[in-house]
Amino acid sequence: MNSITLEDTRLSSPKKTPASTIVIALLAIGLVAVAVLSWIELGGRDKLLVQSNTQLEKSKSEVVQLQAQLNEGKAGAAVLQKQVDDAKQVAVKLQTDLEKAAAGTVDVQKQLAAANESGAALQVQVNEIKSSADQAQLQADETKAAAGVLQKNFDESKAGAVLLKTELDSAKSQSAELQTKLEKAENEVAALTKAKGRK
Repeated sequence: MNSITLEDTRLSSPKKTPASTIVIALLAIGLVAVAVLSWIELGGRDKLLVQSNTQLEKSKSEVVQLQAQLNEGKAGAAVLQKQVDDAKQVAVKLQTDLEKAAAGTVDVQKQLAAANESGAALQVQVNEIKSSADQAQLQADETKAAAGVLQKNFDESKAGAVLLKTELDSAKSQSAELQTKLEKAENEVAALTKAKGRK
């Protein structure tokens, strides 16, 4: 007989993909996307770490240079201060000699005036060098503070990179687990499909 039975109609109808297979496939795609995004963000953090480290080293170099300039300024100020003190001592001695000699001693008066002028000029130079040294010290302090901020940012970025690496490893582990589950589900679907074909 050529009559078609109900069982033949069921066997000839197209087979539908199980909903569990679609869900597992979507989860696997989502985990792959999360892993890719984590890799991209980790690369950005690595770049930020390199830039922060470069700025930190540059700031440290500037601090060293400013400190060297400050030390040179202080040394110059000390030398000039000694010259000022020596000039003052000469002025005092000349003043004493002048008082002992006579009120009209022209030569001693000229020496005293020259010593006073020299001492005043040296004192102006000392004040200028001290002012420059104070400015250099202020710049050094500001640069040190900026270096501290950069060091803190660098440490925070480094900690963030470590956290992202941990999250990425976790995502990889979860992705591997889901891949295993997906393969197992596909095998089960294939087995069920094969079993239905035999019927």
